Amino acid sequence: MEIGGIEMYRRKYGRGFRPHISILLDGTEFHVDSSPGKRGWNLITHAHSDHYGQRNMDNPRAVASAETARILEAATEKEYEGITFDVGGKIRVQGQKIETYPTFHIHGSAAFFFRNVELLITGDVKDYCELPECRILVTEATYGHPSHVFEDEVGKLLDIASHNVVLGAYPIGKAQRVAEILKKEIGFRAEERVERICRAVGICPDENGPLIVSPRNLARYGGGYILTAQNFYRWPKITLSDHLDYRGLLEMIHHCNPETVVFYHGKPSKALIRYLESEKIECKTLEEIKN
Repeated sequence: MEIGGIEMYRRKYGRGFRPHISILLDGTEFHVDSSPGKRGWNLITHAHSDHYGQRNMDNPRAVASAETARILEAATEKEYEGITFDVGGKIRVQGQKIETYPTFHIHGSAAFFFRNVELLITGDVKDYCELPECRILVTEATYGHPSHVFEDEVGKLLDIASHNVVLGAYPIGKAQRVAEILKKEIGFRAEERVERICRAVGICPDENGPLIVSPRNLARYGGGYILTAQNFYRWPKITLSDHLDYRGLLEMIHHCNPETVVFYHGKPSKALIRYLESEKIECKTLEEIKN
C-alpha cells in the first residue's frame, strides 16, 4: 500500500502476517520492530520482546541503539550482532540517512527519522518533547482509547516502597525506571534477572530496600504491588506507565504535525481515528495494510 508516496506493507507468514510493518525506500526494505527478514534491515526501536529485538540478536542487519543492545544482551545472555548507534545521533543504512531521537519509553528507546521523505517511526513513547515534525508518523496506540487517562503515582510508590514491600515490574524497562526512582530516595534490591538488566544500564542495587521482581513472580514472594497502568492484574496497583496516555498521544500527534498517521502497534479506538480525521489527519491501521 502506498501511503504518502511511500510503499508500506506487511510480510506474509502462513495465513497471516509477520509482526508490525515494513517500508520500502529507494529499493531498500526496512522492517520495523519485526522478526528478521530475508532481505533488508530490521529497525529495533527498543528492547521489549513484543518489538522483536530478542529475535534479532544474531541478525547482522538489525539496527538498535547501543543501550538497547546492552539490555538485550543482559536479558538473553547472548551477543548482539547488529549495528548500534547512540540515541540522538545520525546513522547511514544502505545509503539512507537516518536521524534518531529519544522517546523516553525505556532505556535506549529511539525513534527513526528519514528527513528526506519526512517519515518518523517512533516505537513506544513516554515523552515526545524531542521528536521532530514530520509528514508521515508511524507510531503506537497502546492507550488509544479515551478511557485510558492516568497520572503516574510516584509519590504513592515512594510511600509504599518505604515499607520494604515487593514490587512487581516488567524486567525490561519498567524495573529500571522504578529502580532509578527508588535509588534516589530509598534504595532497592532486585531478583537476579532484573538486577542483571539494571546493571547493564548502570543502575546498581543496594543491600536494603524494597525488592523489585517480575510480575509473574509476585506469588513466589507472598504477593506485593504491581506497577502498571493496566487493570488486568489481581495484585494491588500503583499506576506507573512507560507510555503516553490518551491525552498524551493526541498531544504527541499535534506536536509532530503529520499529514498521515500510521498506527503500527496497539489498537487505536474508533474515537481516536474519528478525532484525527476531524483534524484533517489521514489515519491508517495495520488492518488496512494487507499486501
